[in-house]
Amino acid sequence: MKINLHSPIEEVQIPIVPLIDVIFCILTFFLLAALQFTRQQAINVDLPKASTGAPTRFQSRLIVTLDSAGQVFVEKNPVGLDQLSDTLRTYFQANPLGTVILNASRTSSYNDVVQLLDVMRQVGGDRVALATIAGSLDRPAGSTLSPATIPTTPYTSIPGQSLNQPSNPTSPTAPAPQPTVSPGSINTSP
Repeated sequence: MKINLHSPIEEVQIPIVPLIDVIFCILTFFLLAALQFTRQQAINVDLPKASTGAPTRFQSRLIVTLDSAGQVFVEKNPVGLDQLSDTLRTYFQANPLGTVILNASRTSSYNDVVQLLDVMRQVGGDRVALATIAGSLDRPAGSTLSPATIPTTPYTSIPGQSLNQPSNPTSPTAPAPQPTVSPGSINTSP
């Protein structure tokens, strides 16, 4: 019996194509996971709906958000009222015709909204837009707002008095002083 000792030895090979496939699958998994962790989320604010108005484009805008807890955000960064004042002052100095868009939550306090508007007014912000969600109010189908359906005056007529002035309950013959309204308070003194 003859043994062939000089037989060709097969070289061991590592299949590279399946290895590349596995590496790409792992790389894809890590890329998608990294994107999930760095995704920017908007601040959750429940804006009120408006039946009128149209989307508006602003050349220069600063977004101020007020959530239902009363927390204030400027461009998604939480700020206090004193820091908001400085930020708005800097913004209006750089953009004199800039617009501040106020995203106030539907459930936020009226006092908080007035406080923000007051801070904006103090720093010279006279261009403020209130953000709403486009939609219609809950009205019956087919009903529209027309001058005939809107009440013309909130006062009831009293004989001998004009409709322009409300009556004074302490003195029915004397007209009541006109209230002057300023942010946060109502002053009825003359």
